[in-house]
This record gives sequence, C-alpha cells and structure tokens, in this order.
Amino acid sequence: MDIISVAHAAEGAPAAGGDMSMLIILVVCMVAVYFFVMRPNNKKRKEMQKLLDGLAVGDEVLTNGGIAGKVVKLPDNKDYVMISVGKDVILQMKRNYVVAVLPKGTLEAV
Repeated sequence: MDIISVAHAAEGAPAAGGDMSMLIILVVCMVAVYFFVMRPNNKKRKEMQKLLDGLAVGDEVLTNGGIAGKVVKLPDNKDYVMISVGKDVILQMKRNYVVAVLPKGTLEAV
C-alpha cells in the first residue's frame, strides 16, 4: 500500500501554466485564421459586389462558364442580366455568374 500512495504522490497536480499556454496558442491560431482566411475572403467578396453593382449596358463581360458577351439589358429585379453573345443571340443569366468586366473592344478583337 505504501508503494501505491507514493506513485500517486509522484503524479501530483498538473502545472497551472499549462492551461494558460493552451489558451494563448488557441488565441494565436484564431487570429491567424482571421488574417489568412477570413479577411482576404471578405475583401474579395466586397470587390466582386462592387463589380456587380457597377455593371452597365454596353459593358463586355466574362461569365463563370467562360461565355464572353456584351450587356444589353439590366432588368429591374437586379438578379439577372441580359448578355448578347452573338448576332441575335441573347442570354439571360444570374448577375452573380459574371466574374469579370473585360476592357472595351475585347470582343471585336476575338
């Protein structure tokens, strides 16, 4: 019995500084995730929203599917955009499928 009680006494209580260091590491990891993942994602989302809000009739755009065309109409509902992709071919697409506004004259060059 004496050996067992000595073994328990050797274990002792855990160091109090161990809990605080884990908390510091957790906070540092959360800050790193914010700066490396969340902040750039929010910045990219704001830039994309600014691009979509600035769409105008006559802009040459590129869609998520790789379709390049010219904006011919922006309906009032703000969810869709009408894009002309060829002679007498007009597509109605969701506005958030537009990924880039091309420089003027890009479609004529192709």
